[in-house]
Amino acid sequence: MSLSRILSLLFVVGEALSVLGQCTNNNTLTGTAVTPNCPGTTNIPCVQGGQYALINVVAGNTYTFSTCAATWDTQITLFNNAGGGSLGFNDDACGLQSTVTWTSNFTGQLRVLIDQYGCLDNTTCAPVVITCVTPPVGDCVYTLTLYDVFSDGWGTSFVGYSIGGGPYQNYTLPFGAASGFVQFGVNIGQVVTLSYNASGTWQTDNSYILTMGGATLFNSGSPPAAGITYGATVTCVTPPPPPEDCLGAVTICSNVSLSNNTNNTGNIADINITNSGCMDVVEFQGTWYVFSPSAAGDLGFSISPLGPDDYDWAVWGPYPPGTNPSMICPPAGPPIRCAASSGPATFESTGSYATGMGDPVFSPPQFASTAVSYGLPSTFDNCPLIAPQRCGWVPGMQVTVGQVYLMYISNWSQSSTGFNLNWILENGASLDCTVLGVGMIDFRATVTGSGVDLRWITSNETNSDHFVVERSHDGTTYLPIGTVEAMGNSAHATTYSLLDRTPFSGMNYYRLRQVDLDGSFTYSKVRTAFITALEGEVRIVPNPGSGLVVIMHPSAEPGSMLVLFDATGRTLQRITLENERTGFDASALPPGVYGYRVISSAGYALAHGTWVRE
Repeated sequence: MSLSRILSLLFVVGEALSVLGQCTNNNTLTGTAVTPNCPGTTNIPCVQGGQYALINVVAGNTYTFSTCAATWDTQITLFNNAGGGSLGFNDDACGLQSTVTWTSNFTGQLRVLIDQYGCLDNTTCAPVVITCVTPPVGDCVYTLTLYDVFSDGWGTSFVGYSIGGGPYQNYTLPFGAASGFVQFGVNIGQVVTLSYNASGTWQTDNSYILTMGGATLFNSGSPPAAGITYGATVTCVTPPPPPEDCLGAVTICSNVSLSNNTNNTGNIADINITNSGCMDVVEFQGTWYVFSPSAAGDLGFSISPLGPDDYDWAVWGPYPPGTNPSMICPPAGPPIRCAASSGPATFESTGSYATGMGDPVFSPPQFASTAVSYGLPSTFDNCPLIAPQRCGWVPGMQVTVGQVYLMYISNWSQSSTGFNLNWILENGASLDCTVLGVGMIDFRATVTGSGVDLRWITSNETNSDHFVVERSHDGTTYLPIGTVEAMGNSAHATTYSLLDRTPFSGMNYYRLRQVDLDGSFTYSKVRTAFITALEGEVRIVPNPGSGLVVIMHPSAEPGSMLVLFDATGRTLQRITLENERTGFDASALPPGVYGYRVISSAGYALAHGTWVRE
């Protein structure tokens, strides 16, 4: 049976790329809450355009909502009934009708909004078919979702996953499918890898993502890279939102310039018809940022592509001091600054592909009040503006202390060509990091040859006293393992660290208790580190790793050797083991999954396993 045939049996078509962003949460309730049969299918005979149905969902179950039997052009948008941004959206997965497949990351009520195309009302019934699938067995469930922009099939291309070095389970999309998914259960400590075969035509149509609990572990972008593309040890800890989604907006903490590029659109359609302003209502490859002035003045910036490329951008705000992305994403209204001129039009107008706001020549007036909005809509290759106004540039902003701004920078041409961002700060303006809800920028737990290295960075501190590092073996009961004195008061980034020399074998859960001078305290997010071996076993740390890694072999015989080989069985390195720890440099190895065997001096196999090069 062909891969395409297997996929057509396992996959549910849904989540096609849409012409509009998700509809807003303003529909009216129809009927009473419905509890779907799971596993099984449940029918809601009538939901009109502009109405929503309440669905009782269970965390971990996968639900497919389909209006394919409707007679009019439908759109489906999913919202948590408790509030927040959209969880899923689809338009035109089956002709003019829609299908959304979504894995629940909560137990409660889901709003399933049904709209006519353009997010309009309609008095004609649309039958909604709900299919529910229970999760596979495992400590956590991964979902591999495949996409095809034009639904013309992946041809001979396919993507596969491997668990613990086992055989790959390969999948593709048949003709007519805009997307499809498969779920598989994994256990903590297993190594999961993805591999992509790029033999089919129209590679720019294809993409795939690996998710867990609604959060993305890997996004291939388009076109996907060939070969082994992802490898990691399973922790079952939900990753933070990516910067391609508004909730993962990167805090810009200083006046320094930055460089960035991306090859995907994230997992949530944050840009929609109500907030796009001068930009397209469809998201292209883009990254979100959040920044806050620490001193009043005039603020602008330049976005300079690293080649002849087309970048669009928008800024929303100002929001009150202390605002963070969870409070404002996706933005509710149009931006106050926006530029979407084509790259060629900008180049014709200015002699450069750079775009931005606050240039002393290209955007008169150079700075203006944030109460006045400026936007340049998309243009063709020729700039229609008359000097001194130029394509690609709008006036900068007059800002005050503590205001919070949200910014989206979009690579319209989806070339993945990077850009440099440089600030234009005049009349005393500067940037701060106070937009974070707490002063914690980063907290990481990394397995090393000496144990687990715990490091965290604070952006600012006020009346802080100390940090208590707490550890748990089950994620429930935590005990302190060390205390680190705090700076007390600081307006600058500060780095702290503590080494856990005696971690548990298996999964370790870590959190920080930040204690203030008055005794009040707050907890950080939980981080995990997995120690793969009991006393006497052989392990390579970190796993995944790169650069210098350490082979830990407390009971290996003198003269033993570790043999490292690739997925084809070809031997790459032979490393003689000395003492209880032996280091080697893995920098020259390409990313991927490798096997290893430990052979005694007499030729007997002592241990074996897998290791992932990041």
